[in-house]
Amino acid sequence: MKRYVIYGLVGGLFLLWNSCKHKGKTEVVSSEVIEENIKEPTIVEQITVDSVWAANGVAFDLKTVGNQQYVAYFDRDRMMTVASRQLDSDKWIKKTLPNQLIWDSHNYVSLGIDEMGYIHVSGNMHVDPLAYFKSEKPWDITTMVELNAMVGDDETRVTYPKFFNDKSGKLLFSYRSGSCGNGNILINHFLPKEQRWERYLNKPLFEGIEKDDDRAAYHKWVKDSKGDFHFVWMWRWTPAVETSHNIAYAKTPDLVNWVNGAGETVNLPFKPEDEKVMVDATPSKGGLHNSRYKLFLTHNDEPIIGYTKYDEQGLTQLYLAKLVEGKWVSKKISNWDFRWKFVDGGAFMTIGGKFDFVGVSNDNILAIDWETEKGESGQYLMDLETLKHIDGTAEIQLKHPKGIEKPLTNREGMLVRMAYDKGKIVNDNSKYVLKWEAKHGGFRQHAPKVIPEGPISELILLKIQ
Repeated sequence: MKRYVIYGLVGGLFLLWNSCKHKGKTEVVSSEVIEENIKEPTIVEQITVDSVWAANGVAFDLKTVGNQQYVAYFDRDRMMTVASRQLDSDKWIKKTLPNQLIWDSHNYVSLGIDEMGYIHVSGNMHVDPLAYFKSEKPWDITTMVELNAMVGDDETRVTYPKFFNDKSGKLLFSYRSGSCGNGNILINHFLPKEQRWERYLNKPLFEGIEKDDDRAAYHKWVKDSKGDFHFVWMWRWTPAVETSHNIAYAKTPDLVNWVNGAGETVNLPFKPEDEKVMVDATPSKGGLHNSRYKLFLTHNDEPIIGYTKYDEQGLTQLYLAKLVEGKWVSKKISNWDFRWKFVDGGAFMTIGGKFDFVGVSNDNILAIDWETEKGESGQYLMDLETLKHIDGTAEIQLKHPKGIEKPLTNREGMLVRMAYDKGKIVNDNSKYVLKWEAKHGGFRQHAPKVIPEGPISELILLKIQ
């Protein structure tokens, strides 16, 4: 990978790619980035997968297993589609499934593969009956059939489907049954020899349904080097994103046995006021957004959580949280001068403050790219031991090639979308990424009377080394 020797600014000021001037003040005067002559992640191959409908953005899925690669997406006619190829070929085999995408940016598609190679696909649901397809033969997408049932219970109001594998390779499927405020996250697992699903947990992960207390948990997770799951979640009262509150964290090897940040045993289901798993008890309308937070693991698998919320002056800021002697410590790392206003439930609000963890050095210096709705952007360089901006230099190993998010076209209103490979890195250390463009779109209540046939975007696969 290319390493960037990035010079921090004296006094711990913010590090930017370029000078970033604010109205009425200058946050940073200058900064400098020096590139060492060391290999960076590079795009070495680009393969066209298909053309896709791009009037409303939903997520696609990508998984590589051995020499086989699988993509799940919606084609130019909005039809759910699965494509497969061998890694030494640029020819795709495609299977169109009898399921057409509706106008709702919730309605992504998820793909999973079990221990015996059977392919599973689900998606296009936002409080809708379960849509589920499975191959009748291992590794063969041409044998995909529509089933639309797993265990038979709690499958009529499904949202957020996700296939994933535990450290043993067991295929799991999580989803929300119900709607925001009165839904539960349930988990099934597939028994390939018996060719059937069963409920994996006898209770939901999260429970926000009590007397006069209907809340939903929005969660994310990453796997560490041992295959353990690190979960972070945020609660929300209503469909309005400004009611997001209370960030929490827990870790598990198997989704059955859980510990908090201090290593203490915690039990399911997790509830909104569980102090043992609390990271930040920011209240409703405190500036949290249930999709504007990220979880990062250091080289030692230590969790770092980034999120935006209001500061004491009511301005939107970026915060980092880390564990110190088993307790969560949160620190403001930005000095932005705007307040993110949540409008229309979150469907068409401004971008607020965006950020991404773009790379880390061997000595735990984290680079964070950021952008605000005021047109400002830059990069922070953080010492993960102290959560302070550094003054010296750091050799940052980038996760992805520079410019990977460059638009495919210059069409107005189109946003770059990407899906990263859920499979393991292949033998030559290559990684794969899906890339396409789509408009912001919106939720079902914003659907036009007539769904447009376009725009259409190219869906490409990038090979990165």
